[in-house]
Amino acid sequence: MSSNGDEKTRPENGLKQRGRELQSAPDVLDETSSSYAVAMKRQIGLFPSIMIIMGSIIGSGIFVSPKGVLEYSGSVGGALLVWTMCGVIATLGGMCYAELGSSIGKGGGEYTYLNEAFGEFLAFLMLWVNFIIVSPGNTAIIAQTFAIYAITPFYSDCDPPPWAVTLVAEACILLIFGYNCYSVKGATWVQNIFTVAKVIGLGIIIMAGIVFLIMGRTEYLEDAFEGPGTNGLRISLAFYSGLFAYTGWAGMNNMAEEIVNPHRNFPIAAISSMTLITVIYVLTNIAYFTVLSPQEMLASNAVAVTWGELALGSFAWLMPVAVAMSTFGAVNGAALTNSRYTFVAARDGLLPSLFSMIHIKYLTPLPTLVVMMLITMTLCLYQDTGSLINYTGFSYWLFVGIVATGLVWMRYRRRDIERPFTIPL
Repeated sequence: MSSNGDEKTRPENGLKQRGRELQSAPDVLDETSSSYAVAMKRQIGLFPSIMIIMGSIIGSGIFVSPKGVLEYSGSVGGALLVWTMCGVIATLGGMCYAELGSSIGKGGGEYTYLNEAFGEFLAFLMLWVNFIIVSPGNTAIIAQTFAIYAITPFYSDCDPPPWAVTLVAEACILLIFGYNCYSVKGATWVQNIFTVAKVIGLGIIIMAGIVFLIMGRTEYLEDAFEGPGTNGLRISLAFYSGLFAYTGWAGMNNMAEEIVNPHRNFPIAAISSMTLITVIYVLTNIAYFTVLSPQEMLASNAVAVTWGELALGSFAWLMPVAVAMSTFGAVNGAALTNSRYTFVAARDGLLPSLFSMIHIKYLTPLPTLVVMMLITMTLCLYQDTGSLINYTGFSYWLFVGIVATGLVWMRYRRRDIERPFTIPL
């Protein structure tokens, strides 16, 4: 039998003492999270919040989706209208999530809101769909796009071989998830840097487009609604392609427990970031059409690269670099945000308790990050990006619609909740 002195030196007693220190430390657990067994530290301010949303949204979509939007909308004018309306829809969605995030203090995004509105069963279904399909699938798509654009300059005479794309994509996932296991602040700094870089890259396209407009290169924007036309089914597919580029506004909601002053920062970050992204996307597409004809866009597998070759001349290499930085930052945003809802769900008992654990030194949800990394790397082995988009898209937007319905339901069912920000129904 061990003595009392021996018991004090046992490793598990040391871990328990460290746990008590973490729970009592005001800089680790916010008082608003005192009802939870374990909570993340509030350390993300307004600017990082905006960068997280923009970094999670601006990824591969603006470089992949223009072709699909044009194809299914039937004309240049129709494509620009679809991009604008997708931005309006996404901004309204962001405002709905801002109300939910500022009034419900828990992290976990859609999972938490469905749990609060409709109970554990629907939240449980959404959790597993997101955990197995949506989050890792979207991250794999972005990682594959990063790999393609990162190595394209090294294969100027041909397409990159599939094995090279897969290896680079897997390395990207491993690097980003590994660093997210190490540091939250470091990951947010990575997000800030690459988000600014990707906005600069899109800014190059937009500024060049403005110059071309001033020079009178508007031939592809004249008679903008001429084309093969569209129908109800095709226009819905155009919206499907466009909305893929706006996916990701819930990133900050997954990290609600880590946002400083969420009552103020949620609505400001959501509205400002979504408005800015909509303007950037519409101007980027106008810039595309100052150089590319509709036929050239439809024939291109990499719209930004084709545009750069025609518009930038010897500086065409900037486009693959800009897209690679954009998608690298988006993968980081996915790792940073998607791991949090799994952490919250495990803390609520709907996943193994291992996923609710935080590294005692780094204060990161390490077990969750490792498992999500493995699932993402597995899906990344499947090289058909279009099939992955179809695989994830329907499930994601189905649950977004259910969450919006839950917001309306909670207006009547949970009148007692303080709502610092409300969106008109």
